[in-house]
Amino acid sequence: LPTMMQGQWKLIAKALLTSVLGLLFLGSAEEYDYYSWQSDNFQNGRFYAKQPQCVDIPRDLKLCYNVGYKRMRLPNLLDHETMPEVQQQAASWVPLLAKRCHTDTQLFLCSLFAPVCLDRPIYPCRSLCEAVRDSCAPVMESYGFPWPEMLKCDKFPIDNDLCITVQFGNNQVTQPPGKRACSVCPSSLSPSPCPLSLCPSSL
Repeated sequence: LPTMMQGQWKLIAKALLTSVLGLLFLGSAEEYDYYSWQSDNFQNGRFYAKQPQCVDIPRDLKLCYNVGYKRMRLPNLLDHETMPEVQQQAASWVPLLAKRCHTDTQLFLCSLFAPVCLDRPIYPCRSLCEAVRDSCAPVMESYGFPWPEMLKCDKFPIDNDLCITVQFGNNQVTQPPGKRACSVCPSSLSPSPCPLSLCPSSL
């Protein structure tokens, strides 16, 4: 009798173990499906309340209105979820374009503030960030502003990944030949005698 009881207990224990493992696997699968579904709403370590969408770049988004494409991805790559937030933060960088510190300044900044609308976000390459930083950081520092943490170049992909590369290849600001997409528009960004006015809260 004890031998029969032991056999029954083994069968019961095996059945319970199988059930528990099945529940654990089901829970893990559901959790995986949940995070897979949520991945479209997850960027830069943060969940968003709505799916990424394509919107027209408004005329009053002066930093990027003439960047060379018409529609942008929102939320953008700097965690701005609404157009008013994008416009407020981007306005602080318009004076830097007027300083003409690098030909790709607008391209770099707009790749983050107003990323081109594709099926996946495309970040600026690290080399593009470094080229703009090396030319523009001294200008910012002359007005008391360091290169901001949110634009640290080591967070961007290296050039052999899918990313936006340097367009003009040097930091000498000259009139680019012809009309090229993503180039700085000289007519609206002429040098200004006014001091560079970057908002500390956006840096």
